[in-house]
Amino acid sequence: MTSSLLQNPILLLDGGLGTTLEDEQGIRFSSATPLWSSHLLIDNVEILRAVQREFANAGAEIILTATYQASFYGFQNTRVIHEHGIGREEARRYMLSAVRIAREAFNGRPGLVALSLGAYGATMVPSTEYTGKYGDMTEDDLLNFHLERILCFVHSEEWSDINLIAIETLPRIDEVRAARRIMQRVDDKEYWISCVFPDSDEKLPDGTGVEELVKTMLAGDRTPYAIGINCTKISKIENLIKRFEYAANAHALELPRLIIYPDGAGGKMYDTGLQQWVGDDKGQLPWDQQVYGIITEVKERNQWKGIIVGGCCKTTPGDIRKLSTRLRELR
Repeated sequence: MTSSLLQNPILLLDGGLGTTLEDEQGIRFSSATPLWSSHLLIDNVEILRAVQREFANAGAEIILTATYQASFYGFQNTRVIHEHGIGREEARRYMLSAVRIAREAFNGRPGLVALSLGAYGATMVPSTEYTGKYGDMTEDDLLNFHLERILCFVHSEEWSDINLIAIETLPRIDEVRAARRIMQRVDDKEYWISCVFPDSDEKLPDGTGVEELVKTMLAGDRTPYAIGINCTKISKIENLIKRFEYAANAHALELPRLIIYPDGAGGKMYDTGLQQWVGDDKGQLPWDQQVYGIITEVKERNQWKGIIVGGCCKTTPGDIRKLSTRLRELR
């Protein structure tokens, strides 16, 4: 029953875990918590479990694991338990526990667990997934970084409880290529790749255009279950989707499912230096209304095999519940 959900034409993803923890649970993240939302795997499991259950109860059919920022380096630099940090084996146990917690969110109901693997920049302090400034990291370095994380799960009992691999918020074309190479090796799970478009030019932060990105995402074998956009202003989403469609058609590439989970910050922007949201979101239509309008048009154009939709930063269980209600009209 659970795996058959993958065939649904529309699937609802959860929302912004880290920002919900901050805004609704009073959790505070800083440079002292380099794991960000993954830090709750160490010392606030019950709050994490409660928030993920809220998203599932709101109608989310896919729950992302709390591993977006998780890395062995991040655990090593987390000194809340041991002054010398958390070693690899202990870190692995914490990361594996994220799968069980995500599964428990459904409380026995059918649902999909997606293993969240954020961009390399998401594990840096301050984070750099919005800029793609990774120093001297090469494509092979990025491959090895992500492969090390995913292999932690592959060789575990928890692997069978993971339905999807989510490689998220990628700002660089070489990281997209690295993701494709990894999933050639790890070939027994469906996966998606989503990228971030923080700038006004509708390019990745490294300057890559949509056409080259789509070719890189879809060329060759072992293509993704879904491709798309996350952690991006909702005002940019509609035009970006059309550019994805145009690029695929221009190169005779078959579009898989579309995945979009824009942020819910309205006009606000995240300042990585201040580590807070700045600006205002006045004059915006409700987030769920905007997303519903986009999905309605995508469905009418009938270019994609299906749609996965949810929220990123600043989207709450309440937002997901409202979107779930609207999506009933399309199902």
